[in-house]
Amino acid sequence: MVVPVSRREDFDRRIASLVGRRIESVAYWDVHLGDAPRVWDFGDWHQAVMGVDLGTDHGPVAVLWTSTFYPYGVEVFESPVAQHLELGELGPETWSTSEHPEWESRAGQEVRAADVFWERFTPGSSAGLPGVEPGPDGSIEVPVALRLDLDAGPVWFVAGTPQERGPILLGDEIVVVFSGQTMQAFGFPSGDFITG
Repeated sequence: MVVPVSRREDFDRRIASLVGRRIESVAYWDVHLGDAPRVWDFGDWHQAVMGVDLGTDHGPVAVLWTSTFYPYGVEVFESPVAQHLELGELGPETWSTSEHPEWESRAGQEVRAADVFWERFTPGSSAGLPGVEPGPDGSIEVPVALRLDLDAGPVWFVAGTPQERGPILLGDEIVVVFSGQTMQAFGFPSGDFITG
């Protein structure tokens, strides 16, 4: 008899599979229309938007926002981002960020630990979320950020949309953060997820 794996068990297994992998390359995905320059590098954080491809010594990893638990949450898949998008003549498109100093300093390093920041929400309705079991108060837990620890420093992947000022809003973009101070500026509480 095969015992079905819950969404949470499958999610936790994929996160745990990152530990011990070496990051060899990084690319971001976005829709880019027109001739305007692409703006994604904001110093200690990047706006990857649609997702991040991590090339590792054990195969590709996609870091995306999904609606597995609730729109929107961060999630990891053991496949390239391209397998999760509808590709067409007008995009989306990808570009390498492996040579950016934040990623270059982490190249070839092993992921020492992986952690997830779960936030509790009370949606107006859980309609359209089959298999998501709300708690007794109607709330659900959503994985809003992933932290990977490497020797050169942690990197966070957040399912959210940055604002000009103040906390990041849970949303349909992936933001990559390289600084605990920026994570706090984005509204994440100080604690082990930030300071490690």
